[in-house]
Amino acid sequence: MGKKLLLSAVFVGVFACAVVANIPLLFALRQSGLVQQGVSWQQARGTVWHGQVTGLVVRGDVAGAVEGDFSLMRVLKGQPGHMVRWSGPYGRGSALASLASDGIRIRKGQAALTFDAARISASFPAQDVSLRLTNVSIDAGRTGCREASGRVTSDVLSRVSAVYGATWPELTGTLSCDRGQLAFSMEGRGVDGTQISANAYLDGGGRLELWDVPEDQASALLLAGFTNEAGRFVYSQESGEGERSQ
Repeated sequence: MGKKLLLSAVFVGVFACAVVANIPLLFALRQSGLVQQGVSWQQARGTVWHGQVTGLVVRGDVAGAVEGDFSLMRVLKGQPGHMVRWSGPYGRGSALASLASDGIRIRKGQAALTFDAARISASFPAQDVSLRLTNVSIDAGRTGCREASGRVTSDVLSRVSAVYGATWPELTGTLSCDRGQLAFSMEGRGVDGTQISANAYLDGGGRLELWDVPEDQASALLLAGFTNEAGRFVYSQESGEGERSQ
């Protein structure tokens, strides 16, 4: 009797997964809460089992295309069932992901992005810079980011530092959720002793702080729009508008 119950439970589980996996991808996307997070697309083809999204746009930025394949074995291991691969004008990445009525779950994510530093701030020169994400985990729903972790590395400041007469390092840090927003927190220390802390959000807002800055760099920072707050040079920006918050 026990074996029959076990086999019946396995059959029902497999059947339920098969039914879910054949749900049209477009329907699943509309129910996921992604639209409320500023995500849109031109076309979604296929099913939850195997599908492709093209013309992906995230908060106004063209992101490219995403293709996903479902594996029941991943679900049985307690992992998200889809292997998702993304490619677009700013880079590429991959992750395990699952869509549900209450949101999206991402595990083992990684991505490498290249973009113009001037997109971050008008104070930065037009120059290609990079952002790398590894071991990313995100839980998000209709109300935004609920929980996130992962490693972040960026060469933005090291690439633009010459403009300020400095030699700044790559910054490293972590992902997290802050009031529903996906947040990037990074730190670094320059060879000249400059301490750097950067906090940025997916919507474009952020705050950059530098302290223990050599005196010969102070004028260049002030001319670039930084403010001197008790010995810390601070540049903060409102979400997506390129304006400093005072």
